[in-house]
Amino acid sequence: TMKGKQSDLFSEISSASRRRLQSFAECASAIDGLFQAALAKEGPSAFAEYIEFARRMSNLSVYNAMLVRVQRPGAAAVATEKKWNAIQRHVRPGAIPIVVLRPFGPVSFLYEVADTEGFPLPGEDCNPFVAHGDMNEVEWGHLLKHHREKNAIRIQERNFGSLLAGNARNIQAKPSLVPDITHTEWLVQLNQNHTIPTRFATLAHELGHIFCGHCGADPKGRWPDRSSLPYEVQETEAEAVSYLAASRRGLDVASMEYLSELIKKVDFRQVSLYAIFEAANRVETRMSEGQ
Repeated sequence: TMKGKQSDLFSEISSASRRRLQSFAECASAIDGLFQAALAKEGPSAFAEYIEFARRMSNLSVYNAMLVRVQRPGAAAVATEKKWNAIQRHVRPGAIPIVVLRPFGPVSFLYEVADTEGFPLPGEDCNPFVAHGDMNEVEWGHLLKHHREKNAIRIQERNFGSLLAGNARNIQAKPSLVPDITHTEWLVQLNQNHTIPTRFATLAHELGHIFCGHCGADPKGRWPDRSSLPYEVQETEAEAVSYLAASRRGLDVASMEYLSELIKKVDFRQVSLYAIFEAANRVETRMSEGQ
């Protein structure tokens, strides 16, 4: 009888262990699959970004922080609608919730700060990527059409968190980004939650990376491959392009403050003023149209 009880106990332990291992394998397959997809799109930097994101979202479990990162890259702060209301901020109509797991329950819905409006948060106006001024949908649409047709720039407006303004990629170098690619094109992704002036400043920055050669050479020979430049040099050149294009357009931008921090780390012997000016000319559609 004693041996029978022990046998049953071992069987139960073994069964529980198998269930845990199966659960681990299923979760690992799901999470690691998402991570591998991010690696294919973003490169090795995705690892450090995932780890840093989980550290910053310390009010969530590590697993839920990962779920937020997958659904809303660049999220700065997330909370339930009830918690946002408690600090006099309200979720905007049509905002898409972020789904996370709830302890002892199915799921919970969170909203990123960009999904809300109302009482200002500390430091909300200090974002160096934010731009202010007048720019309407008609002008914005003309700008997108110009760069799509003249420079083979694919521009996508995505539902990013408030800390992610945009990015630029060479689609030919990463064909997994756009499976139907047939020739060299460039991909720029922008945060659709930002205002048009801010999206313009971001677009100018990302086009600066492309036109300065940071994403590779132009197949038509308009700019060389300068992708081996240090990160600080690339950011300095791209932000200088953004500052020139946005401020000359009459927008109020905080780029100079961002630049002042960058240039402390830059070897200016590697910076090309010509590349900056040439890129700014390309961003300004009037230049290419002979105005």
